Amino acid sequence: MDGIINPKVREYVENRISFPELVDMETYAHANYVPIVMKDAGEFLRFIVSTAKPRQILELGTAIGYSSILMSLNSPLSSITTVERSEEMREMAEENIKKFGLEEQIKVVLSECDEFLRNCDQSYDFIFIDAGKSHYMEYLDLCLPRLNPDGVILCDNVLYKGLVAHETVARKHRTNVVKLQEFLDYVYGRNDLIISTLTVGDGMLLIRRKQDE
Repeated sequence: MDGIINPKVREYVENRISFPELVDMETYAHANYVPIVMKDAGEFLRFIVSTAKPRQILELGTAIGYSSILMSLNSPLSSITTVERSEEMREMAEENIKKFGLEEQIKVVLSECDEFLRNCDQSYDFIFIDAGKSHYMEYLDLCLPRLNPDGVILCDNVLYKGLVAHETVARKHRTNVVKLQEFLDYVYGRNDLIISTLTVGDGMLLIRRKQDE
């Protein structure tokens, strides 16, 4: 997926980012069109978890396990639950997790994200949303009750190739774009949240609750 910044700038930045342990996974993902976080988004994710060191992490959207492994390697004390709807992807993710010896740190759950959240009784310090873009508003509403008071939610791909800033988009992208536009309007319209939209990767959104004064 193309990013939202100038390609020369992206190339300049990405040439300085390296996750040597994950090169084989990156090669597989790119060759097989499996979506994984972009390099600069991955660097930001690594920074967040290595700095905040969240004890309980929830990820919506596992794919081959790239970002959950990245988080675990950079926050070894974190316990990660990652939710994936595809049996094939879950099996691949579990295989990759096993290769890194992270079976105790990362649990892959086969489920629709909304179903998991409705039946979940765990609370989390950090939630990474990287699943179906047209469901972000629903996911957020379901995630907030599961977020610890000082917790943070990070949503990936919220600017969707920059198309959310366009009034007219191709039909194949229209549903995701319209839903993401509605999601961003919804988030910015709330007065109980602190938010920050970042032009990193394909657009990332940081969310946390306002604290009582």
